[in-house]
Amino acid sequence: RCHDDIGWAVTDEDAASIGLNGALHRAFLSDFYSGRFPGTFARGATFQFNPKTGDRRISGSCASLAGLETAIARQSTAEVDLAIGRILLAHSLIMAFGGIPLLYMGDELGLLNDYDYVDVPEHADDNRWLHRPRMDWERATERERWQTITGRIFAGVQHLAQTRAGLPPLHAQARAYPVWSDNEAVFGLLRDSARGRLLVLANLSEHAQTVPAHRLGALGFAGTSIDHLTGRQHHGWHDLALGPYETVWLEGV
Repeated sequence: RCHDDIGWAVTDEDAASIGLNGALHRAFLSDFYSGRFPGTFARGATFQFNPKTGDRRISGSCASLAGLETAIARQSTAEVDLAIGRILLAHSLIMAFGGIPLLYMGDELGLLNDYDYVDVPEHADDNRWLHRPRMDWERATERERWQTITGRIFAGVQHLAQTRAGLPPLHAQARAYPVWSDNEAVFGLLRDSARGRLLVLANLSEHAQTVPAHRLGALGFAGTSIDHLTGRQHHGWHDLALGPYETVWLEGV
C-alpha cells in the first residue's frame, strides 16, 4: 500500500537464484493483484504497462488488495476473517521491521478502493486515485465498535502500534535480518541488539503452519519465550503453531 502505484522489485537475478523466471513471476503478481488471476482475492488495477518489458504496476487500497472488498461482496464471514488477517499481518511486519512505521490514511479503517475517482475530470485518467480516497468520516465512527470490520482492523493496528512502542528490541539501533524458519510459508525476522533479541515469525499462508522446536533452538529460543502480541508463553522444546496469517513477536524470558 502506497500513496503511489506498486512496482514489483523482483530482479531477474534474484528470481533465478530460487528457480523462478523473473518476468513470469512479476506478470503473475500483476495478474493476481489486478484481479485477473483465476481465484484471486485481490481487487486492484494495472498502472503503466511497459510494452518493452511486459512489466505492469498496480493501484489499489490495502484492504482491497488484501481481499476485503471481495470478501464483503461475497458476504463470506470466513473470507472477511482471512482478509483482516492479511491486513494485520502486513502491518505487523511493517511495525517489526526497521525504520519508522508508516500508516496511510484509511488503512487503519480498512477503506476499500474508491471507484468514484473517474467522476473527477482531472483524476479520471489516473487510477492511482483508487487508493487516494476522501476520508470516510462516517466509516471512522465504527472504529470504536469492536464487532465491526472497521473496529477489528482499527483495534488490531492500534494494538500493534502500542506493543511496538514498549519493546526495546525494536529500537532503531537493533539490527534486522531475515532468518530461515524451516517452513517456506513462515517468514522469520530477527531484531538483535544489546537491548534484547526479538524473533518475529509470520505465517504468510491461509493455512495453519508449524515452526519446529529444533529451529527455534538454533535461533537461540530454546527456552521459554513470551509472544508480546498475545501475552502467551511458548516453551522452546515444543514446535510453534501459527494460525492462518498469524504473527508472533517472541522474546526470551
